[in-house]
Amino acid sequence: MKSLKKTTFLEAIAAAIDHEKKRFHFFEKAVDSLKPGQVKDLFHQMALDGDANIKFIQDIYKQAEGKELPNLKQLNAIEKFHSSTIQKMMDKLDRNKAVEIGTNEKKALELAIREGEDARNFYNKIRNKFSDPKINLLFQKLSHFNDSNTSLIEAQAMAMEQAVTTDQVFFWEDESLLAEVNAHSKSSAPKSKAPSKKTSSKSSPKKSPAKKKAK
Repeated sequence: MKSLKKTTFLEAIAAAIDHEKKRFHFFEKAVDSLKPGQVKDLFHQMALDGDANIKFIQDIYKQAEGKELPNLKQLNAIEKFHSSTIQKMMDKLDRNKAVEIGTNEKKALELAIREGEDARNFYNKIRNKFSDPKINLLFQKLSHFNDSNTSLIEAQAMAMEQAVTTDQVFFWEDESLLAEVNAHSKSSAPKSKAPSKKTSSKSSPKKSPAKKKAK
């Protein structure tokens, strides 16, 4: 295995695109298993953004080289991108994508955030490790791009933790809920006992039995 510093720009681009494709499949698989809701909608949007994310990487190559990115599938037979040092390192970022999510929204968010944090740490660690400045610039841009996507997922996770109702409405933002909370607070306060009323000692007059009429 050759040194990481000897990574070519094309190898780095191929590894970045491969990582993005696996990320797309992770969100696509989660959408199929999650129940309808805000997390499913967010992951659906993330999956839809997959093509745009790949184009973002292709544009980085085009700006740096002044030409379109060649067909990586055709070049793979020659370049062996899948066995490059940078590819094997980035494959470690995908370990969370194999975990089964099912319908667990919290677990889905945790895995997505963990994957984003792993990518962030990886990009920040290696973006100045290469002799080719174009590769350093690539991972610097990928780091910023990853941060913006991860922030959306973190915001959704935070919203779920703060939610107190299924509609995610806080009681101080809804007048009817606020009134209900205040009423509950008053009813739960200790009450003083009212003095008991004395009952009258006089008994009600009794009716005398009716006299029988003589025949």
